Order: sequence, then C-alpha cells, then structure tokens
Amino acid sequence: MADDPLYVQCYCAIDHVKSNESLNIDLVNINVPFDDEKLLKEWAVNFRRKFISDDDLIEELEDTGINEPLDYLLSRIYPTLGDNFANSVRIGDFGEVLVAEYLMFLEQYWVPTLFTRYYGKPNKDKSTMGSDIFAIKFADDSGENPNDELCICEVKTGFSGTAKSRLQNAIDGSNKDDLSQIDLRVSASLGASKLGLKHNQNGSPFNYKKIARFENPIERPYNNQYLAAAVVDDTILKFNKLKEVTVGFSKHKKNLRMITFHGIDLRKLLNALYGELGGEQS
Repeated sequence: MADDPLYVQCYCAIDHVKSNESLNIDLVNINVPFDDEKLLKEWAVNFRRKFISDDDLIEELEDTGINEPLDYLLSRIYPTLGDNFANSVRIGDFGEVLVAEYLMFLEQYWVPTLFTRYYGKPNKDKSTMGSDIFAIKFADDSGENPNDELCICEVKTGFSGTAKSRLQNAIDGSNKDDLSQIDLRVSASLGASKLGLKHNQNGSPFNYKKIARFENPIERPYNNQYLAAAVVDDTILKFNKLKEVTVGFSKHKKNLRMITFHGIDLRKLLNALYGELGGEQS
C-alpha cells in the first residue's frame, strides 16, 4: 500500500516447504539493503516508537539532561547490552516486532500487541508476560461475526543453533495458549493490550474497545488460529533439517500455521534497529 513504510519491501521471496509430516512451512526472506540509510532510518525510528514516542523521548531528554537520544535509549529503554538475560530479551523483542509488522503490513491483520507490548515496560531487561503476539482480522464491521479471527503467535528468534530447533520451540511453546477455553494467559494479554490502548492509542488503527469482542469466546465465538514462527539468520537455516519439525505434540495441530523468517546478517539488522538512527525524528 502507498502508506506502508519503505522497509516493508524487505519482506520478500515468500515461499514454502513441506515438512516430513506433509504440512506447509511458510518461508519469508528478509532482504535488507544495508546501504539504504533512508530505509534503515525509517525502520529504526518506527522500531523505537514501539518503545517510546517522539514526544516522550524529547521530554525525557530535557528532564534527564541526557544529550544524546541513543544514550537515553540504551540506559533507560532498550535491554542492557552485555547482559546475557537482557540480550535474549533484546533478540526476542526484535523478532516479535519483525513478525508482527509482517502480519500487519503484508497480511492486513490488526496487531494490538505491537502498540502496547514494548511501550513503557516496567523492567527493560524482562519480556512482557503473556502471549508474544495476538493478531486480529474482522470479517465485517459488526464486531460479532463468527468469522472474525484471533491469531495467537509464538515467536522464537536466534542467530545460533538451528532453524529447526527455533521453529520446534515455537510449535511447542504455542501449547501455552488455548482459545478453546477461557485461557488466562490469552485473557491477560487481551486485557493488558485493551487497557494499554485505552490510555495511549499510540498509532493503533482501531479503538481499544474492538478487543473486547474477543474476550468471551464462549458466548461470542470466533475463528482462532495459532502461529509458530522462527526468526533466524540464513547461516543456521538448513531446509532438510527444518522439515523434521513435528506437530505431533501440539494441541493446535488442526489450526497451526508455521512460518520461518530468514535473511542474511539479521544480527546486523538488529543492531541497526537498536542503534542511533532510531533516536532521530522522521
């Protein structure tokens, strides 16, 4: 779409392979032109806005007396560099945002967690509790259509190990959520995002009240889908090994989608998005 960010074009070469269980594993190649500073700046600024707005960043720089935006972001907002646990949060948040923006821009989901999950975290070195991502599609404007869809996403990101292990961990991790009953983990995520948007719309295209439609699946049924996603560097992606993932122990095997996001030097992209370009204003 015309209003989509430039970096949306980096999600390309969408394909799939068949697992050994004859199930599709979607493949999304992330191809980053690292020499395109305009694109990288837009990407980094939009990434930073998931954590703190332009106005709040400017105000905090004035109040704290910190001169450089990056210094403030590194000390107060982004997970701590050099700390092993915080590094896993840093990588995890990066992967979740990549997946959420793909769903939002290329598959036209509304992803409320993208506007609330990272904003104002009480502890920058810990992941926000609850489902990684939930994504919504409305069949119409009624707010009551049983064909409305809620997709719960489990994302595993890494630059070491194997793509197979990342995707398998995401498949297994999706068992923590269950929309066939009133699930406390999903309910907590829905409620937290609804309240977060109520107090700060933060650029969300829909009003927070739209989430309420999905909080009572027993009386107001809707379609549910689960997504297991891996975000990995091309150096650890071996297609023959990836095919070995199994959904045999998944509670959601009938409505589980699998995606592997991959690209060359995704760690370099991570460093760029957490870097000084994000502290600028667009």
